[in-house]
Amino acid sequence: MTIWSIALTFFLVANPIGNIPAFVALLKDFDFHRQKKILFRESLFSYGIAIFFLFIGDQFLRAIHVQQYAVYLSGGTLLFLIALNMIFPAKSSSSTAAAPVEPFIVPIATPLLAGGGVLSTIMIYSAKEQNDIKLALAATIAWVAITFVVVSSAYLQKILKRRGLLAIEQLMGMLLCMMAVEIVVKGIKLFIRSV
Repeated sequence: MTIWSIALTFFLVANPIGNIPAFVALLKDFDFHRQKKILFRESLFSYGIAIFFLFIGDQFLRAIHVQQYAVYLSGGTLLFLIALNMIFPAKSSSSTAAAPVEPFIVPIATPLLAGGGVLSTIMIYSAKEQNDIKLALAATIAWVAITFVVVSSAYLQKILKRRGLLAIEQLMGMLLCMMAVEIVVKGIKLFIRSV
């Protein structure tokens, strides 16, 4: 495969466009400029995770005895919990306004950007291509595009305002819930095959 086709595969599996409503919903309590900084940082973290797994992921998972199904099951479960919180947001108290909690690595960098699907794809290509430099270049190309899309998502909050964000958050929660169940089911299938 060419570098461009591998980069496109990484981009599609990371699905930054499909995750835009999730990014916006997770960061709705932060000002516009802070959102851009957080999203840029999280995109870099996800790139670092991808490169880490490219070079030593398989050995690392074997060393700590973690199977591929565990990556899918844990990532899917975490996404499911996030989705439930998006569909049924907690009522905020009018008397006390808690400071928003800033995402750090979880859930944006992983599992939303560099989740089980991306990590598995990287490990599959690593075994197939036997050329880590080519794959690293493809990942770099993919993450330049991913970072552009992710950082641009902060502009949506300015355009959509609070009401539009709430509607998107709940709709995205439903979609995220379905994606999470699909990831968990894939993890269960991998587990059954491994038994």
